[in-house]
Order: sequence, then structure tokens, then C-alpha cells
Amino acid sequence: MKDQKNTPQEESQNNKLRKITKKRWFYPALYLVVVALIVSAVLWTQRDGGTPSADKHKENDNQFALNQNKDDSVPVNGMKEVFKWPVADKNATEVVMPFYDVNASPEEQQKALVTYNNTTTQNTGICIAAKDGKTFDVQASMSGKVVKAEKDPVLGNVVVLQHDNGVETMYESLDEMKVEKGEQVSQGQVLGTAGKDLYNKEAGIHVHFEIRKNDKPVNPVSYFQKGLASLDKVKSNTSSAEVTNGQPSANDQGTEQQQDNKDNKDNSMNNDKSNSNSKTSTDQSGDNATQDENSDANS
Repeated sequence: MKDQKNTPQEESQNNKLRKITKKRWFYPALYLVVVALIVSAVLWTQRDGGTPSADKHKENDNQFALNQNKDDSVPVNGMKEVFKWPVADKNATEVVMPFYDVNASPEEQQKALVTYNNTTTQNTGICIAAKDGKTFDVQASMSGKVVKAEKDPVLGNVVVLQHDNGVETMYESLDEMKVEKGEQVSQGQVLGTAGKDLYNKEAGIHVHFEIRKNDKPVNPVSYFQKGLASLDKVKSNTSSAEVTNGQPSANDQGTEQQQDNKDNKDNSMNNDKSNSNSKTSTDQSGDNATQDENSDANS
């Protein structure tokens, strides 16, 4: 085969290329171009290789900062929380029995008296019921730890949450409990459902809610939308509900007298709890006596 001849145009381009390569500056310029390409490639590789490491360090720093904020947010948010109504919809409920306030009018005090087992006591919290008379979810007024979750034959199911600074919230007359002792709960978490109890039958389906500072009950209505610091000035007191003769008293009776009243209230409920046990023991004694008489007759 004959070699393919170049066209005149191709031959002209080849001649130009040969002329350029014969120039003295051609190879130094080509060398500089190659060096520049190599340096650029190295720099680009280092830039790509360094970015993940830098991003990783940046991500770790951000994660560390987020973890710090997360750890700090628990106590900060806890201190910033305010007491909320222990219900999801406040407008759908009402206070059917107020807190007994020694500074209230005689009419208001009369509304805050509870009569149980022929004994009249002062209400140490507020009784909340649904306007339609139905049951409803009872929520945690503030984040805390469940230190009590048990059934009481007189008060119904009882849940007590412990907060900071000696503050506790109490939820009584629950029909159903949805938390256990030792559990940490958050604000707004459902603790149970409202129900009935023997202690305050007139309130119907309700929840008895209390706020206590060092075991001293305070009026919850006065502390809603306020934080724990609002209770700092409340003096320590082991008093509970005061037993009365059915007539409101405008004066505080003192810690010692109130402690006696608390014992009287507890004794009143304990007597009612033990009635069934006493009746059972009496019936058993009568049955034993009858059996002894029958045994003597047979012999």
C-alpha cells in the first residue's frame, strides 16, 4: 500500500508546528506549563483531602457545644418552669372547691370546708372538675420525680411529685394512675385520670390538687404562672387541714394546734379504714363462739 499523503493544509500546519518547536523559548515555556499543572493538582488534592478533616473537627466542636447546651438546659429549664394548671384545657374545667384561706371572707371559707366521717376539715388544695362532669386527664403541673404513687381507700389514687427547694405537688382522687414511684416526669405529662373518692363525695369526679412548701400547703391559684422562687418566703410548717366545728375561723391557730388537727384528720380516716377490719374480726369471734358451743353440746 502506498503511504497516505498529507493534504496541503495538514502539511502547512505541520511546518508551523516544527517551526514553533525550534524556537528557543518553546521548551522552557512547556516546562513551566507542566510544572504549573502539577502544582495546581497537588494543591487541589490537599484542599480536598483537608476539608473532611476540618469539617470533622468543626462538626465535633459543634457537637460538643450542643452537648454542653443540652446538659445545661435541664436545670435551666427546670428553674424557668412555672406552675401550670394540672389539666390540658383549663377552660373546660372549674374549681368546685377552693383552698381554705384564713384571710378569705366567711362565705369563701365556708365553701372550702370538707365534711367526712362526721368531721369538718379545711381544704388544703383546690378541687378541679370538668364542666361536663366527665373524667379528664390530670397532668403534671411542673417537672419532677414521682415520690408517691399508690391507692388510698379514702382519697383514691394519689400521686406526689417532688420538685426542688422542698416543693411538692399532690394529685389526689385519681381514678387511674399512669406513672410509677421513682419515675421522672416532665411538665404536662399525664399522671392519671380524674375520679371519685370517699373523702369528698360532693365534689364528684375531680382531682384534688395541692402545692406544698416543706409540707405546708399553699393556695395553688396564687402560684400558677409563677416559678419555684415564688415560694421562697413560705415558712416551714408541718400543718395540714385544720379540723373545725363547721364554722369558719379567720385566725391561724398556730403550728402546734394545726399538727393536732392533722392527727385528728388522719385518725378520722384511719378509723373509717379500720371499720371493715373490726367488723370482720367481730364476725369471726362470733363464729368461733358458736363452734365452741356446738362442740360442748356434742360431747
